[in-house]
Amino acid sequence: MTKKATYFILLLCISFSCKNKLTLEQTVSSTTIDVQAEEQIPKFSLNDYPTAYLQEEGLEDWEDFEKLYQSMARLSELNFEDVEVDLLALTTRVKNISKKQFPGSLDVPQLRSRLKVMEMQVLKSRYFTRHYKKDSLVPSIEKVYEAYNAFLSRMLSLKEESAAVSSETVEVD
Repeated sequence: MTKKATYFILLLCISFSCKNKLTLEQTVSSTTIDVQAEEQIPKFSLNDYPTAYLQEEGLEDWEDFEKLYQSMARLSELNFEDVEVDLLALTTRVKNISKKQFPGSLDVPQLRSRLKVMEMQVLKSRYFTRHYKKDSLVPSIEKVYEAYNAFLSRMLSLKEESAAVSSETVEVD
């Protein structure tokens, strides 16, 4: 009986010692992953909100565009835990803008097409959040920002183009 008791105690000691080493290794590796994830979060470039332009055009009450900008700013924080929620909200905002008529002189195909490109990039980013691919999510979000910035710069360049066209017609007369 003492041989069996000694064998049982020895077996318990070995099993407890194995569990402690396994727990220690898991804690160390998860800490390493967290530090690496924090280092890899990039900074996205978001063009400034065109407050002066919108006031000049009388569009300061264009709430859909303001909400779109706020969603883009929120996405720049890039919290990987709730990035899917931010992308879902952004998808909804882009679809709402594209369904409605753009105000004033902004209802042109060039802006609609850039908004459509942005919508496609947001949908691609949502795909990468569901089927998480570390090497694809961040670049796809960068493309969302590029598409938004292109939309914004095209919006601002429309005024310059219309001013150039109107000055040319005045010179011809």
